[in-house]
Amino acid sequence: MKKYLAFLLILLCPVFMLLTSCSDNQSIVGTWKITECTVNGEPLVDMNDCYFYFYEDNTGKKVILEELQFTYEYSYDGVTCVLFNITYDDGTVEAGTYSEMQVKGDTMTVTANENGVTEVVVLKRQKES
Repeated sequence: MKKYLAFLLILLCPVFMLLTSCSDNQSIVGTWKITECTVNGEPLVDMNDCYFYFYEDNTGKKVILEELQFTYEYSYDGVTCVLFNITYDDGTVEAGTYSEMQVKGDTMTVTANENGVTEVVVLKRQKES
């Protein structure tokens, strides 16, 4: 019975993801600049000129001071954003990471908890020129 339930869950996950991706969630496609960042409540400085790019084909990149840091694929269901196949410029690949994400207008707030560390990042959508 447990094997049957596990198989059913695996089968239904893609359907659930498809249905949630078609909801009225605000799109994250675009260019986002980090405006604030805290780690365990302490502000981080030197986050100027740090951008995340989210493309319509569910790929993206992170750029700091006009230098590519890494590329990624992503999924976003309106609450959780998952970055996966994170590929650094030296060819190193990470499996992925996930964060809670709230988007209101042109402001995105990302909260990540990993290994006892809580990071909160606020980004602003950049106007396309």
